Amino acid sequence: MVRQRLCRLGEAAAAYHAALERAPDDPAVTSNLGFCLLEQGDVEGAQAWLRRAIAREPRNAVAHNNLGSALSAAGDAAGAIASFRRAVELTPSYALAWYNLALALRRQGDYDDAFGALRSAVEHGADFAPAWQGLADALAHAQFDAWDPRAAEDFTRILRHPAVDAGVLAPTAAALLVLDPAFGPAFRGLVAGSAPAGEWSDAARVRALAPPLLLALIEDAVVPEPDFELFLRALRRRALESWGAGTLVSAPPAAELLCALAQQCFLNEYVWPEGADEAAAVERLAARASGGLSAVEVALLAAYRPVAACQGLRTPLDAGPAFARLWRRQVEEPAAEARLQQEIPVVGAIEDAISRAVQAQYERNPYPRWHRLPRTQSAAYPLGRALRALFPHVDSHRLRVPEAPRILAAGCGSGFQVAVTASRNPAGRVLAVDLSRTSLAYAMRRCRELGLTNVRFAQADILGLGSLGERFDWIECAGVLHHMRDPLAGWRVLCGLLEPGGVMKIGLYSEIARRGVVAARELIAQAGLAPDLAGIRAARQLILAQPPGSAVREALLAADFWTASGTRDLVMHVEEHRYTTAALAAMIDALGLEFLGFELDAPETLGQYRSEYPGDPGGRSLANWGAFEARHPHAFARMYQFWVRKPG
Repeated sequence: MVRQRLCRLGEAAAAYHAALERAPDDPAVTSNLGFCLLEQGDVEGAQAWLRRAIAREPRNAVAHNNLGSALSAAGDAAGAIASFRRAVELTPSYALAWYNLALALRRQGDYDDAFGALRSAVEHGADFAPAWQGLADALAHAQFDAWDPRAAEDFTRILRHPAVDAGVLAPTAAALLVLDPAFGPAFRGLVAGSAPAGEWSDAARVRALAPPLLLALIEDAVVPEPDFELFLRALRRRALESWGAGTLVSAPPAAELLCALAQQCFLNEYVWPEGADEAAAVERLAARASGGLSAVEVALLAAYRPVAACQGLRTPLDAGPAFARLWRRQVEEPAAEARLQQEIPVVGAIEDAISRAVQAQYERNPYPRWHRLPRTQSAAYPLGRALRALFPHVDSHRLRVPEAPRILAAGCGSGFQVAVTASRNPAGRVLAVDLSRTSLAYAMRRCRELGLTNVRFAQADILGLGSLGERFDWIECAGVLHHMRDPLAGWRVLCGLLEPGGVMKIGLYSEIARRGVVAARELIAQAGLAPDLAGIRAARQLILAQPPGSAVREALLAADFWTASGTRDLVMHVEEHRYTTAALAAMIDALGLEFLGFELDAPETLGQYRSEYPGDPGGRSLANWGAFEARHPHAFARMYQFWVRKPG
């Protein structure tokens, strides 16, 4: 079982067979062998051993759950659902089986029952992170027309969970909050500018502005909603005015709300505009830092400026838990990253002019900043199994990869995808490279905090990797090539590093999907805005000021628009190329690669494609996808993400 968890599946299967020689009738070993075979891709063998385990012990809930997974892999949705239901019937507290049932039901379009199964998974598995992330993903699509206190409690618990990506819930949580009869009127008053001043001088009024859901939301998730941004900006300004008047209360509600507000500002990298009077007041506050500030004063300063850069700032004596979280994120973690930068080795020189310009951008604006690694799998999810799930119509023999793959993350940025890959492939060995030392240090800190020991980092330009004396079974390069001077040249270098039979995941921008972004880039260029913080702030206000229906306002739909580094990456990048599916086909052909298929953000997109092109259920025709995208221009809103294979 240990070997199986480490993805050493061949050794695990041999150990299970050895155990069965000694105890041929042991149903637990039989069930484990079946699941091990499933992870190896032997779906038929897995079913045979799992049915054998159930025949010997019909009330073995684990075997029923594993059989459900095998039937799901075989495309038998009804059989899988029946097996998962039998598992939870036998063991109602079996959180993993409830979770698997929810996934199976959701794939069948039964969202109500899937939601109920997710609730059961959370109820019976308080520490089972995938269920919490699944519940967050489900609630992200909820709509409310009235205040729902129970839903608010659910949202608050989920947003506070350390293994949940809080961002997916932010829009829905914000929409629910404004329906709160206690919070909603204050929210609308501040947005409209009609609320009387003095919120921060009275503890009771502060408490009304600080419901638990708001605190959880703004501390850990950027809120991508214009009116909410206006509300939080007004709240921050009123706090600064209250401090200037000497009426800012320091009772716990005020301290907690200011700390959460400061966290929101740090998360969005101080992208909100501020008036000259605000800037002057902040300077007066910062000038007092060396003399000692209270917790609420430090939090107020942190809502306007990165406090790690404030000279002489000390931890205040009246700090509470909310302040401790602020200090850790805004002072201790950046200090750790500064130290880690000294450890990063360099591979080759960065000589290309565009590469150096891109490096300079990401040294100043590392992207994306992330704080949690969402857990969507209950255990390791090695590449071979992932590929078989993604591309069931591809001959499984062409999807065979080593159990301990050598992995290259080319252009790893701040390391989010690296962390996902390393955690799902514990037997893999990952080399993660990037142009930016700032981004690499961020990635190193997060991976070390997560205990991921199978990753090493280096600074490098893709164009300089040709001399690297290593070859890889799997290369990831999503969202990178389209920022190079010659993307095809960079892709060709990566192909030279890929072993024959190896696979590559590539991400490139879609020309069709980014029409709104292109319009925004043109508008910003016409305005002559520089890509510094002042220019980024001005660019956002310019986009927000466009009339409804303007293509430019499509930028608001991107999560990147709501942070400084994200905005720069989205609409002010120094270099950007975009493609069509025909262009993808031409490049893949020129490189002699095999197109395996797209990895889609929205599963319903593939369902729609199959309904329009029933003769291509695997979605492997790029010509068909081109016609599909022409009719559905937002199908690849984030980018084309697809897998290719090097023959051999």
